[in-house]
Amino acid sequence: MKRVGLLFSALIAAFLIGGCSSDSQPHNKDSTAKAEEVSTNENLGEDSAIWAYSAEMNDKANYDGLDIKIDRILISPSSAHIAIKGSIENIGHSSFEAYPAAETIKLNTGEELGPEEVIKVVDDGTNKLKKKGDRLDFFYAWPMSNTTPNEVTSINLSWNIYKTLGDDAVNSATFTRNYILKQ
Repeated sequence: MKRVGLLFSALIAAFLIGGCSSDSQPHNKDSTAKAEEVSTNENLGEDSAIWAYSAEMNDKANYDGLDIKIDRILISPSSAHIAIKGSIENIGHSSFEAYPAAETIKLNTGEELGPEEVIKVVDDGTNKLKKKGDRLDFFYAWPMSNTTPNEVTSINLSWNIYKTLGDDAVNSATFTRNYILKQ
């Protein structure tokens, strides 16, 4: 009986040790993926030399106390990426939700760049702008696969803005812009 108990205890200990050691492998994979993501983000950073074309937009809009600003659009011929830099800030007393990276942008060539392709180089703040002063600063890049960068002469972007009360949307609007680029 003691041998069965000892054998049972040894099996449980081996199982636990084996389970603990296999747990470390995914952690290393996660660390590698995060390191690659950081490297990609640094290569696509706003100050990177890859951005051969940069247009200052300085476009501001206000929706019921939510300031939306598009600062720049950048294009990289060497890596075939397009990027948008902007910010959203709640300057009023209402609550909002806005997800600029969740929509598709359209290029004059007909290519559509969707949310599944977006690279969030900078996404600092919150999409849930519940109180005055809440802010989202963003710099998003998309790879262009069917367009050569010098063909891009305009970009259309839009996303929904939701005015919220608690967790419920009480009103919505669409922020839409079409920018003409002079490369």
